[in-house]
Order: sequence, then structure tokens, then C-alpha cells
Amino acid sequence: MKNCKSCGKPVNEDSKLCPSCGASIGEKQITEIEMAASEMRQEQIEEKSSKKPFKKKTLIITAVLVCIIISVSVAAIIHKSPKELYLLAEYKTYQNSKEEWVNRYGNSIEFQEKMMKQPSSSEMTLSGNVEMDSLGNDPDFEKFQELLRKVSLTANTEQDPISKQGHYKLALNVEKENALDMEMFQSKDKLGLKVPVLYEKFFYLNFDEYGEFMRRTDPSYDGPDNLEVSDLEWQDLKLTEKEQEYIQKRYGIFLMDRLEVENFKVKKGVEYKHEGETVKLREVTLKLSASETKNLLNDFMDQLIEDNKLHNMIVNRAQKVAKASAMAEDVEVLDTKEMKQQLVNGLKDAKIEMKDISFPNGFSSTLLIDKSEQIIDRKVTMDVGGNSRVNIEMNSKNIPYGNDQIFEYFSVALSPEKDEDSQVMFQVTNDVAVNKNKRSENLMASFMYEEYGETEEIKFTMKSDIIGEKGGKQSITRNSNLNIAGGDFSDMPSDFKGAIKQMSDLNLKKDYSNVKFEVKLGLEDDLDSGTVTVKLDSKTKLKDKVDLPDLELDSGEGLSVVNISENEMYKIQKEVGTNLMELGVKYGLIPEDMYQFDIYDEASYDGYYEFEDNHSDDKF
Repeated sequence: MKNCKSCGKPVNEDSKLCPSCGASIGEKQITEIEMAASEMRQEQIEEKSSKKPFKKKTLIITAVLVCIIISVSVAAIIHKSPKELYLLAEYKTYQNSKEEWVNRYGNSIEFQEKMMKQPSSSEMTLSGNVEMDSLGNDPDFEKFQELLRKVSLTANTEQDPISKQGHYKLALNVEKENALDMEMFQSKDKLGLKVPVLYEKFFYLNFDEYGEFMRRTDPSYDGPDNLEVSDLEWQDLKLTEKEQEYIQKRYGIFLMDRLEVENFKVKKGVEYKHEGETVKLREVTLKLSASETKNLLNDFMDQLIEDNKLHNMIVNRAQKVAKASAMAEDVEVLDTKEMKQQLVNGLKDAKIEMKDISFPNGFSSTLLIDKSEQIIDRKVTMDVGGNSRVNIEMNSKNIPYGNDQIFEYFSVALSPEKDEDSQVMFQVTNDVAVNKNKRSENLMASFMYEEYGETEEIKFTMKSDIIGEKGGKQSITRNSNLNIAGGDFSDMPSDFKGAIKQMSDLNLKKDYSNVKFEVKLGLEDDLDSGTVTVKLDSKTKLKDKVDLPDLELDSGEGLSVVNISENEMYKIQKEVGTNLMELGVKYGLIPEDMYQFDIYDEASYDGYYEFEDNHSDDKF
């Protein structure tokens, strides 16, 4: 027995390696590399000996479980069943479309929603002109054109959705000078109206005096005494996220349960060509027989009939709309229970009526999907039979190709089975090209109706160039053409051309939105042609507080219409009539020789007034 020169542990006489550290045993000197290796082995031996056995087993078991989980997950992704692939593709395509919609219009929608929650002010200016080739030398038309060039309409708004108040101004301007304007104020309890060029004060009505006011003007009035103004908003009708989640979950599970695996088939490696490019896609088909289609529809109707939460969603919103519509009338609105019962009865009646409807060829839906489970092409066909049988075919496409280009397509075709010469078809295509901050679109839409060999068709095309960031500063140009041909349209102008120029600047951080539009519409037929031009300039700013007029009872700002005496009304009518006559003469609407003016006292129109010497002070 001897000792190892490396670690000092005892070794057998005939051993060539130390069992403890692995060093060579013999007369040969140990090198630095062997020493380093020996030290590393010794550290590993000490480390292993210090660990408890179960940790090693735990690591091994964990590693095996991770491998199993990853393998199963990859297998699930790669080897989805046709049913799973079909439903997943529909879901992912919907989510992608929703995301694209939010990217393009989300900022505008968010700004509109902010306007419903905080005060804002806006200013809008509208102007325009008309040109007609056949009236180019008509002096009266030339005067009309000259007037249009000088005239503009402006609207200013101050509104506070929190306090339910608004102040609105509408003005007709001639050469930027105010010719005629009107102001309106509305709150939860009153409404005021003023036309300053005719009378300097607001005339206002308290809503709780509505019945009294109506009986003064019409003694036989038998309506509500209080005028209620609806505070219904779009937010009250929107589905909440929780409601949307409930609907998606309930009816998603319904489809998962009702659609059998045998209804789906998948075919791989299907070649799909577009614009000279070929890609390989997966084709997934959902096919239902006539009886399966009818049973699915019946089961779906049962789901609707039994869905109490959905009934509550619909009835709550229907009641809000009904109450808003009935506020100005003496109409009784059904309570929640009655309205819900009517809804359920209506669904049950619909189910009964559907018993006579058949689906002779069942239902077929074919999806062509890419590697990302996005639908490239969708085709749906079915026949609906009752007293007569109609073939229905729907087709949609969303094909990426080239360099950031997308071809979009949607069509619906209806045709009676027994009449090959009749058809209704609606079709839309849009070829989209994106290059950094520029988006170009070439949209074509058509509606065709054919019956007994005669065809009526409407075609619409529009080319658009959109430059700038989505939802921020943008410059948009659109050129369109509308063509109408055949049938009952033969007597109408056949060609309409339009051009739109839009400049928009929306900033959510600075709470403003500015938009400018110039719209030109050209009309053309065999006899005449012309152009109508409309310009719109709109500026909106969100604020912390808005400035509203003070309409306290008979204040300097306003007069209550139920407290005006007959004598006061006479004076008001006289002043309004005088100002109206002066306005008509000023702008050439009333001949000057029909109007007499006394600089010291009054203006009058021949035969317009008949005065009485004595006037009662009774209230009007």
C-alpha cells in the first residue's frame, strides 16, 4: 500500500490511477495540466458527495417532464385536428382584422369617446359652389354663383357631457361678415334660443313649464306637462368587455360541442396562385348535411331562447331607446319583464316559422389558410328552400403578395334555382399597397341585378392615397367614379365623378382634432355636366371647462316665454319685424321702394303692421 502523490490518499501497489483523484501513479512527474484536471475532479467529487440523492432525482424528473410538455405542445401545434384548425383560423383572422381596425381608426374612436366624457369646444366652417356647363352664360346663375362664393356657414359648439349642457351658435356669413346668426342653449332643465340680428335676448323655456306653454299656444293641448330630454349616449348601447366575453365563450362552446370532428376535413399543400405568385396552403372544409344544418340552426335558436343573460342585454338597451323616444310623448314603455317576454315569444315564433325552411344541399365552408392560421380565401355555399329555393354563395379573400401588398375581396351572390336568368350579386375588391407611411388603395364595388335577361348595374371605383401616420397627421386624396346603367336607371344621370382632399391632425396627448375637407362631385349625362364643391374646416378641442350663458329667470341674458306679457310680445314682434325688413333690403331680398325707414323712430313694411292704441298688460 502506498500513497498518491497528488491527493495523499492510499492506493494499491499495482494501481496506475488514483481512485480518488484520477492522477497517474508512478515515478513520472505530474504535469500542471494533470494537476489542474485532478483538482477539478476532486472538486466535482466533493460537490457530488455533499448533495443529497433526492435532488439529483428531482432534476432528472423535472427535465423529463419539461421534455414531455414541450413535445406534447409542439405536437398539438403541428398536428391540430381539422376541427381545431378551422375554428382557430376563424378566431385568429377575426383578431387580426380587429387589430388592423384599431390601428387605423383607434385614435379617432378614442377621441370621440373622450368627447363623451369631458367638456369640449368645436368650430366648423362650411362653404361651396356650383358649376353647370349649360348655365355658363346665364346672368341669374352667375349672380347665384357669385353669392355662393361670398357665403359661408359657421357652427360653434361648447358642450359639457358631465353637466348635460351645451351652447350652440350657427351663423350665415357674407364676405366673412355675420349676416344672420342663431344661438341655442340646452341644459337638463331648460332650452333657450336667440337670433341676435332680430332680437338681442334669449327666449327660453323651463322644461317643467312645457305644458303651460303649450296650452297658451293651443288651449286644447293634452300632452305631457314636463318636457324630458334624453341623455341616451352611444356608451349606453355598447356591449361591455364582460358581455362580449360572455357571448364569445357561450356560443364558441356551443359550436365546439355541436360540430363533430367528422364534419371537417383537411388537405395540405394546396397550390394557390395570385398575381404570378404561388403559395402552398392548407384547405380545411366544414361540411354539414341537410339534416345537420337544420338541427344546428334549431339548436342555435334554443340557445337564444334560453339565454337569459343575452335577453337582459337586449332588453336593457331596448328600454333605454324606448324611454328616450317616448320622453316628448305620453307613451307608456313596457317594463323589463313584459319586454323580455315579448323578446322570447318572438324568438319562439321565429323558430316555428323556420320549420318550413329546408337546406337541400346542407352547408359548406372551405378555408384556405397559411402557416400563421390566417384565412387567405373563404368560400361558403348553401341552398335555402321554402316555397322557392335560393342558392347562396359568399366568398372573401385577404391575399398578401408582392412587397407589402394585400388584395381584399368580398362577394355575395343570390340566385333562384329554377331561374338561371335571374341573379343578384354584390362584389367589392380592394388592392392595397403599403410603403412606410404611405398607403394606396384601389377599391372597386358593384351591385348587379339580373332578371329575365335584363340587367341593372351600379359600379363604383375609388383610388386613394393616404400619407402620414395612422390616427395622427394625415393627407388623404380620393378620386371616385359612380356609374349607373340599365333598367330603371336609364333616365338618371349615368356618370358621377368625385374627388376628396382631406387634411387631418389628431393628437390625443394635446386633446385636439383638426380636419379639412374639400369634396367635389361631378354630374354628367348626355345633355349636361356640372360640378358641386363643398369645403369643410373643423377644429375640436377638449377642455376642463366650457363657457355657457346665464339664463336665470328674466335676467339680462334671457326672457322666459311663459312670463312674456301681451304688451311685451307686441314690442318684441315689432322689433323683430323691423330688423327682418332691414335685413331683407340689405341683401336685396326685399325691394327698397317697398320699405320706409324713419331714422328717429321706426321702420315698417307697407301693410305689414296694424297697430292698436291700447294694449293689455296681460301675459301672453
